[in-house]
Amino acid sequence: RVRSVILAEHPKGLKFIRDYDISIPEFLGDLEQLIQAILNIVRNAAQALAPQIAEGTAQITLCTRVVRRVTLNRKQHRLALDLQVIDNGPGIPKDKLTELFTPFFTTRKSASGLGLAICKGIVEVHGGSIEAESPQEGGALFVVRLPVRGKVKHGS
Repeated sequence: RVRSVILAEHPKGLKFIRDYDISIPEFLGDLEQLIQAILNIVRNAAQALAPQIAEGTAQITLCTRVVRRVTLNRKQHRLALDLQVIDNGPGIPKDKLTELFTPFFTTRKSASGLGLAICKGIVEVHGGSIEAESPQEGGALFVVRLPVRGKVKHGS
């Protein structure tokens, strides 16, 4: 659903690469909240890719993997889902990475700075973690890690 929404907002110049691990079991969580969190991350990526979208070279990769024996919020989990959102944009300045999830922090003039803070809250309510990196060669990488334990709930 996230991919469809973003492609409707950016019908030209943006390519999605989907690299999904089909072995991921269903897990406990609020589907709508999780979609909103991932939508915020992917929408931010698309906004950061505006110059590349104009050139037709913008790319967002959505990658999922199962990870085993993970500690999240000081709790050991047998299985977790790793969802990576990777873009080929300008990247995030290293000095801004630690502030990204702080409420009202933004690097854009027309933004509230609440999107990633809300994402972090949703992910943490689900027992997970969220991190951001910006490799030296450019682009940004966001990793959402959620424990796998049960089935996804639709709605609250």
